[in-house]
Amino acid sequence: ERHETKHSKPPLKELQEEPISTALDAAVLVKQIGKQGSGRNDFNLPSGVHATVNGQLFIVDCGNARIQVTDIQKNLVQQVSPTGSERSSRISNFFDVAVNSTGLIALTCAAERAVLVFSRHGRLLQTFGGTIIGSSNEELDAPRGVTVTRHDEFLVADIKRGSLTALKLDPKTGVRLERTVVTGYHRPYLVAACLTTGLMAVSERGNETGRVPCIRVLDSGWATIRILGVCSGLGPVLSSPWGLCIDSDGDVLVADWGKQYHHVLIYPSKGVGWPLVSDKLSSPRGLALLPDGHMALSDSMNHCVKLYRYKSNQDE
Repeated sequence: ERHETKHSKPPLKELQEEPISTALDAAVLVKQIGKQGSGRNDFNLPSGVHATVNGQLFIVDCGNARIQVTDIQKNLVQQVSPTGSERSSRISNFFDVAVNSTGLIALTCAAERAVLVFSRHGRLLQTFGGTIIGSSNEELDAPRGVTVTRHDEFLVADIKRGSLTALKLDPKTGVRLERTVVTGYHRPYLVAACLTTGLMAVSERGNETGRVPCIRVLDSGWATIRILGVCSGLGPVLSSPWGLCIDSDGDVLVADWGKQYHHVLIYPSKGVGWPLVSDKLSSPRGLALLPDGHMALSDSMNHCVKLYRYKSNQDE
């Protein structure tokens, strides 16, 4: 069992220092991967994106019911088509993907209302939630976002239950070893975690009864330490947040479907947020951090993945 630790608030002076973010005013597009289609180098409505520590990308290719995998040079080199449990005849609606350090792949499926866990070769090991016989319930009703935490656990947001669930899995079999469930979120959608700081972030969709969309930043003890995208004095107000990530400086990036434009926003750990990518995006869904101040974004209705540099080159 984990114990929550309460952190004392920093003194006011610290909060009033000038922002020291090294983020650019506007991110620079450095590469575009894929085009519309069903071939090896194609995408059809790419959705969730996950980046490994060394910079490999795993991309949910939703319309083609598969995961596209790149090498560290960002060339598409592998397609993982989930097999098993009469999957070919089933309706698939894969949503988000995450890969832990042992190579387990977690894939959320909106149609099956489940988290599917595969070996690195695409063999189905476990099903958490859903309606399939043999699945382990895990108290999941509508899993959406999935990411990997600092503890190498899979963190799953359930939009219907309003919960975040951390699953520690056996590296070979994918069997659940430990589980932590935290409730009380308002339609949590996508999740992010920083492997350096242990901070986590979740996008909430809000609801019709006055709950507004926002990003919550959580410390490693699950306490909310920041709420972003609500107060216009702290940066852009969110309309419909999708993919997000949190970097080792504590800066949060989020893809937002605004009323006029779809863009990527940045909320630095200190100071006021701003639009980072504003050009020609159409339904951007997944967002992942890459080494050296870069990020990957799935531009869903443009059927491609775009790589951007968003921070000036720091001396690591």
